[in-house]
Amino acid sequence: MINKKKFSFQFLSSEKLHQVNFSISNFLIFFTVFTVSFIAINYSLTQKFSDEYYKEKLKQTDEKYSAISQELIDKISKLEQELKLIEEKDSELRTYATLAPLSDDVKAKGVGGSTIEDSSTEDLDGSSIMLLKDRVDSLAFAVDIQKDSYNTIFNKIKSNEKMFRHIPSIAPVKGYIGSRYGYRTDPIDGKRRMHSGLDFPVNLNTDVVATGDGVVTKAQYDSGWGRYIKIDHGYGYETIYAHLWKINVKKGQKVKRGDKIGKSGNSGRAAGFHLHYEVHKNNKTVDPLRYFFTGYID
Repeated sequence: MINKKKFSFQFLSSEKLHQVNFSISNFLIFFTVFTVSFIAINYSLTQKFSDEYYKEKLKQTDEKYSAISQELIDKISKLEQELKLIEEKDSELRTYATLAPLSDDVKAKGVGGSTIEDSSTEDLDGSSIMLLKDRVDSLAFAVDIQKDSYNTIFNKIKSNEKMFRHIPSIAPVKGYIGSRYGYRTDPIDGKRRMHSGLDFPVNLNTDVVATGDGVVTKAQYDSGWGRYIKIDHGYGYETIYAHLWKINVKKGQKVKRGDKIGKSGNSGRAAGFHLHYEVHKNNKTVDPLRYFFTGYID
Protein backbone atom coordinates (compact mmCIF):
# COMPACT_ATOMS: atom_id res chain seq x y z
CA MET A 1 0.00 0.00 0.00
CA ILE A 2 1.41 3.37 -1.08
CA ASN A 3 2.22 5.69 1.76
CA LYS A 4 -0.18 8.65 1.68
CA LYS A 5 2.06 10.80 3.82
CA LYS A 6 1.91 14.43 2.83
CA PHE A 7 4.96 16.58 2.05
CA SER A 8 5.14 20.29 1.64
CA PHE A 9 7.53 22.52 -0.27
CA GLN A 10 7.84 26.22 0.51
CA PHE A 11 9.51 29.01 -1.45
CA LEU A 12 9.58 32.73 -0.97
CA SER A 13 8.89 35.18 -3.73
CA SER A 14 9.26 38.94 -3.59
CA GLU A 15 5.71 39.35 -2.28
CA LYS A 16 4.83 36.35 -0.17
CA LEU A 17 5.61 32.83 1.01
CA HIS A 18 4.31 30.01 -1.21
CA GLN A 19 3.70 26.40 -0.16
CA VAL A 20 3.18 23.36 -2.36
CA ASN A 21 1.78 20.17 -0.85
CA PHE A 22 2.22 16.73 -2.45
CA SER A 23 2.15 13.07 -1.46
CA ILE A 24 4.52 10.17 -2.23
CA SER A 25 2.02 8.75 -4.71
CA ASN A 26 1.95 12.02 -6.65
CA PHE A 27 5.71 12.12 -6.67
CA LEU A 28 5.98 8.55 -7.99
CA ILE A 29 3.49 9.25 -10.75
CA PHE A 30 5.33 12.42 -11.74
CA PHE A 31 8.70 10.68 -11.68
CA THR A 32 7.43 7.79 -13.78
CA VAL A 33 5.89 10.09 -16.40
CA PHE A 34 9.06 12.20 -16.47
CA THR A 35 11.33 9.16 -16.85
CA VAL A 36 9.22 7.62 -19.64
CA SER A 37 9.02 10.94 -21.47
CA PHE A 38 12.79 11.45 -21.13
CA ILE A 39 13.51 7.98 -22.49
CA ALA A 40 11.07 8.42 -25.40
CA ILE A 41 12.47 11.82 -26.38
CA ASN A 42 16.06 10.58 -26.09
CA TYR A 43 15.29 7.51 -28.24
CA SER A 44 13.57 9.66 -30.88
CA LEU A 45 16.50 12.09 -31.07
CA THR A 46 18.97 9.22 -31.18
CA GLN A 47 17.11 7.62 -34.09
CA LYS A 48 16.90 10.92 -35.95
CA PHE A 49 20.59 11.76 -35.62
CA SER A 50 21.63 8.17 -36.34
CA ASP A 51 19.63 8.13 -39.59
CA GLU A 52 21.11 11.43 -40.69
CA TYR A 53 24.60 10.29 -39.79
CA TYR A 54 24.34 7.03 -41.72
CA LYS A 55 22.67 8.75 -44.68
CA GLU A 56 25.57 11.20 -44.86
CA LYS A 57 28.11 8.40 -44.58
CA LEU A 58 26.26 6.41 -47.27
CA LYS A 59 26.23 9.48 -49.53
CA GLN A 60 29.98 9.96 -49.07
CA THR A 61 30.59 6.27 -49.78
CA ASP A 62 28.43 6.42 -52.95
CA GLU A 63 30.31 9.48 -54.21
CA LYS A 64 33.68 7.84 -53.59
CA TYR A 65 32.49 4.60 -55.20
CA SER A 66 31.18 6.48 -58.26
CA ALA A 67 34.46 8.31 -58.72
CA ILE A 68 36.48 5.09 -58.51
CA SER A 69 34.08 3.27 -60.84
CA GLN A 70 34.24 6.04 -63.45
CA GLU A 71 38.03 6.05 -63.26
CA LEU A 72 38.03 2.30 -63.82
CA ILE A 73 35.69 2.62 -66.81
CA ASP A 74 37.91 5.30 -68.35
CA LYS A 75 41.06 3.20 -67.87
CA ILE A 76 39.45 0.11 -69.38
CA SER A 77 38.25 2.13 -72.38
CA LYS A 78 41.76 3.54 -72.90
CA LEU A 79 43.30 0.06 -72.63
CA GLU A 80 40.84 -1.26 -75.21
CA GLN A 81 41.88 1.47 -77.65
CA GLU A 82 45.58 0.78 -77.06
CA LEU A 83 45.02 -2.96 -77.49
CA LYS A 84 43.34 -2.33 -80.84
CA LEU A 85 46.43 -0.45 -82.04
CA ILE A 86 48.67 -3.25 -80.78
CA GLU A 87 46.60 -5.83 -82.66
CA GLU A 88 46.85 -3.78 -85.87
CA LYS A 89 50.62 -3.54 -85.53
CA ASP A 90 50.79 -7.25 -84.70
CA SER A 91 49.03 -8.02 -87.99
CA GLU A 92 51.56 -5.89 -89.88
CA LEU A 93 54.50 -7.51 -88.11
CA ARG A 94 53.19 -10.98 -88.88
CA THR A 95 52.91 -9.99 -92.55
CA TYR A 96 56.50 -8.77 -92.46
CA ALA A 97 57.63 -12.00 -90.77
CA THR A 98 55.71 -14.08 -93.34
CA LEU A 99 53.51 -15.52 -90.59
CA ALA A 100 49.80 -16.20 -90.88
CA PRO A 101 47.64 -13.63 -89.05
CA LEU A 102 46.09 -14.57 -85.73
CA SER A 103 42.77 -16.30 -86.31
CA ASP A 104 39.55 -14.52 -85.41
CA ASP A 105 38.74 -17.33 -82.96
CA VAL A 106 41.97 -16.74 -81.03
CA LYS A 107 41.48 -12.95 -80.95
CA ALA A 108 37.83 -13.35 -79.94
CA LYS A 109 38.88 -15.16 -76.78
CA GLY A 110 40.79 -12.08 -75.74
CA VAL A 111 38.02 -9.57 -76.37
CA GLY A 112 34.97 -11.38 -75.08
CA GLY A 113 32.43 -10.01 -72.64
CA SER A 114 30.05 -7.08 -72.77
CA THR A 115 31.30 -3.64 -73.65
CA ILE A 116 31.23 -0.92 -71.01
CA GLU A 117 31.89 2.10 -73.24
CA ASP A 118 28.34 3.42 -72.83
CA SER A 119 28.11 2.64 -69.11
CA SER A 120 27.85 5.38 -66.51
CA THR A 121 28.44 5.20 -62.79
CA GLU A 122 24.72 5.76 -62.22
CA ASP A 123 23.97 2.48 -64.01
CA LEU A 124 26.51 0.41 -62.13
CA ASP A 125 25.11 -2.28 -59.87
CA GLY A 126 26.33 -5.67 -58.72
CA SER A 127 25.98 -7.25 -62.17
CA SER A 128 27.70 -4.29 -63.83
CA ILE A 129 30.66 -4.63 -61.51
CA MET A 130 30.95 -8.26 -62.62
CA LEU A 131 30.93 -7.07 -66.26
CA LEU A 132 33.79 -4.71 -65.43
CA LYS A 133 35.71 -7.57 -63.87
CA ASP A 134 35.04 -9.80 -66.90
CA ARG A 135 36.28 -7.04 -69.21
CA VAL A 136 39.49 -6.63 -67.23
CA ASP A 137 40.02 -10.40 -67.34
CA SER A 138 39.45 -10.37 -71.13
CA LEU A 139 41.96 -7.56 -71.58
CA ALA A 140 44.53 -9.43 -69.52
CA PHE A 141 43.98 -12.52 -71.68
CA ALA A 142 44.31 -10.46 -74.87
CA VAL A 143 47.61 -9.02 -73.62
CA ASP A 144 48.91 -12.56 -73.05
CA ILE A 145 47.92 -13.46 -76.62
CA GLN A 146 49.85 -10.48 -77.97
CA LYS A 147 52.90 -11.32 -75.86
CA ASP A 148 52.93 -14.86 -77.26
CA SER A 149 52.48 -13.48 -80.78
CA TYR A 150 55.40 -11.06 -80.43
CA ASN A 151 57.61 -13.84 -79.13
CA THR A 152 56.71 -15.91 -82.20
CA ILE A 153 57.46 -12.98 -84.52
CA PHE A 154 60.76 -12.20 -82.79
CA ASN A 155 61.95 -15.80 -82.98
CA LYS A 156 60.96 -16.04 -86.67
CA ILE A 157 62.88 -12.87 -87.57
CA LYS A 158 65.95 -13.85 -85.53
CA SER A 159 66.03 -17.24 -87.24
CA ASN A 160 66.47 -15.63 -90.67
CA GLU A 161 67.87 -12.11 -90.34
CA LYS A 162 69.33 -12.17 -93.85
CA MET A 163 65.93 -12.61 -95.47
CA PHE A 164 64.35 -9.79 -93.47
CA ARG A 165 67.02 -7.33 -94.57
CA HIS A 166 65.64 -7.78 -98.07
CA ILE A 167 61.97 -7.26 -97.25
CA PRO A 168 60.92 -3.64 -98.05
CA SER A 169 60.05 -2.21 -94.64
CA ILE A 170 60.77 1.54 -94.54
CA ALA A 171 59.29 4.60 -96.21
CA PRO A 172 61.08 5.49 -99.48
CA VAL A 173 60.96 9.25 -98.71
CA LYS A 174 60.42 11.53 -95.74
CA GLY A 175 56.94 12.97 -96.01
CA TYR A 176 53.26 12.21 -95.74
CA ILE A 177 51.03 9.98 -97.85
CA GLY A 178 48.83 11.87 -100.29
CA SER A 179 47.12 8.91 -101.93
CA ARG A 180 46.86 5.40 -100.54
CA TYR A 181 46.62 1.92 -102.00
CA GLY A 182 43.20 1.04 -103.38
CA TYR A 183 40.53 2.37 -105.73
CA ARG A 184 40.47 6.13 -106.29
CA THR A 185 39.51 8.81 -108.80
CA ASP A 186 42.44 9.46 -111.12
CA PRO A 187 43.61 13.08 -110.67
CA ILE A 188 44.35 13.43 -114.43
CA ASP A 189 41.37 11.94 -116.28
CA GLY A 190 38.85 11.73 -113.40
CA LYS A 191 38.17 8.01 -113.93
CA ARG A 192 37.91 5.60 -111.02
CA ARG A 193 40.57 2.91 -111.10
CA MET A 194 42.89 0.87 -108.89
CA HIS A 195 45.83 2.77 -107.41
CA SER A 196 48.42 0.05 -106.92
CA GLY A 197 50.78 1.93 -104.62
CA LEU A 198 51.32 5.00 -102.45
CA ASP A 199 51.84 8.61 -103.56
CA PHE A 200 54.09 10.85 -101.47
CA PRO A 201 53.73 14.58 -102.28
CA VAL A 202 57.31 15.85 -101.86
CA ASN A 203 59.37 18.70 -103.21
CA LEU A 204 61.45 18.39 -106.34
CA ASN A 205 64.85 16.79 -105.75
CA THR A 206 63.90 14.97 -102.49
CA ASP A 207 66.08 11.94 -101.72
CA VAL A 208 64.50 8.57 -102.53
CA VAL A 209 65.94 5.50 -100.74
CA ALA A 210 65.79 1.75 -101.27
CA THR A 211 63.38 0.16 -98.81
CA GLY A 212 65.25 -3.14 -98.58
CA ASP A 213 68.39 -4.91 -99.79
CA GLY A 214 68.22 -6.03 -103.42
CA VAL A 215 69.35 -5.68 -107.03
CA VAL A 216 68.24 -2.97 -109.46
CA THR A 217 66.47 -4.63 -112.40
CA LYS A 218 65.25 -1.46 -114.14
CA ALA A 219 66.46 2.15 -114.13
CA GLN A 220 64.88 3.80 -117.14
CA TYR A 221 62.16 6.06 -118.59
CA ASP A 222 58.52 5.08 -119.21
CA SER A 223 55.77 7.25 -120.69
CA GLY A 224 53.51 6.52 -117.71
CA TRP A 225 55.90 6.23 -114.79
CA GLY A 226 58.47 8.63 -116.21
CA ARG A 227 61.92 7.96 -114.80
CA TYR A 228 61.57 4.95 -112.51
CA ILE A 229 63.56 2.30 -110.68
CA LYS A 230 62.61 -1.32 -110.04
CA ILE A 231 64.41 -3.39 -107.41
CA ASP A 232 64.27 -7.15 -106.98
CA HIS A 233 64.65 -7.92 -103.27
CA GLY A 234 64.39 -11.67 -103.60
CA TYR A 235 62.02 -13.90 -101.67
CA GLY A 236 59.22 -12.82 -104.04
CA TYR A 237 59.48 -9.06 -103.28
CA GLU A 238 59.92 -6.21 -105.78
CA THR A 239 59.57 -2.44 -105.38
CA ILE A 240 58.98 0.38 -107.88
CA TYR A 241 59.90 4.08 -107.48
CA ALA A 242 58.29 6.26 -110.18
CA HIS A 243 58.06 9.88 -111.50
CA LEU A 244 61.68 10.55 -110.55
CA TRP A 245 63.64 13.64 -111.57
CA LYS A 246 66.97 11.84 -111.35
CA ILE A 247 68.15 8.20 -111.20
CA ASN A 248 71.33 7.51 -109.20
CA VAL A 249 71.68 3.74 -109.79
CA LYS A 250 72.17 1.43 -112.75
CA LYS A 251 70.60 -1.87 -113.80
CA GLY A 252 72.34 -4.78 -112.04
CA GLN A 253 73.59 -2.64 -109.15
CA LYS A 254 73.25 -4.06 -105.63
CA VAL A 255 71.69 -1.75 -103.05
CA LYS A 256 71.17 -1.82 -99.31
CA ARG A 257 68.14 -0.66 -97.34
CA GLY A 258 68.44 3.11 -96.90
CA ASP A 259 70.74 3.70 -99.91
CA LYS A 260 69.90 6.86 -101.89
CA ILE A 261 68.82 5.66 -105.33
CA GLY A 262 67.29 8.77 -106.89
CA LYS A 263 65.60 12.17 -106.62
CA SER A 264 61.86 12.82 -106.68
CA GLY A 265 60.22 14.76 -109.52
CA ASN A 266 57.15 14.78 -111.79
CA SER A 267 58.31 12.92 -114.89
CA GLY A 268 55.85 10.85 -116.90
CA ARG A 269 52.11 10.91 -116.24
CA ALA A 270 52.11 12.99 -113.05
CA ALA A 271 49.87 15.81 -111.85
CA GLY A 272 52.59 17.30 -109.66
CA PHE A 273 55.80 16.62 -107.78
CA HIS A 274 55.48 13.33 -105.93
CA LEU A 275 56.90 9.82 -105.61
CA HIS A 276 54.78 6.85 -106.63
CA TYR A 277 55.88 3.75 -104.69
CA GLU A 278 54.76 0.12 -105.13
CA VAL A 279 55.47 -3.19 -103.41
CA HIS A 280 54.95 -6.45 -105.29
CA LYS A 281 54.78 -9.88 -103.65
CA ASN A 282 54.93 -12.89 -105.95
CA ASN A 283 54.09 -10.66 -108.94
CA LYS A 284 51.02 -9.12 -107.27
CA THR A 285 50.74 -5.61 -105.86
CA VAL A 286 50.21 -5.34 -102.09
CA ASP A 287 49.61 -2.40 -99.76
CA PRO A 288 53.07 -1.00 -98.90
CA LEU A 289 51.76 0.29 -95.56
CA ARG A 290 51.67 -3.29 -94.35
CA TYR A 291 55.47 -3.31 -94.52
CA PHE A 292 56.34 0.04 -92.89
CA PHE A 293 57.99 -0.54 -89.50
CA THR A 294 60.88 1.92 -89.22
CA GLY A 295 60.16 5.40 -90.48
CA TYR A 296 56.48 4.46 -90.25
CA ILE A 297 54.16 7.10 -91.69
CA ASP A 298 50.58 7.53 -90.48
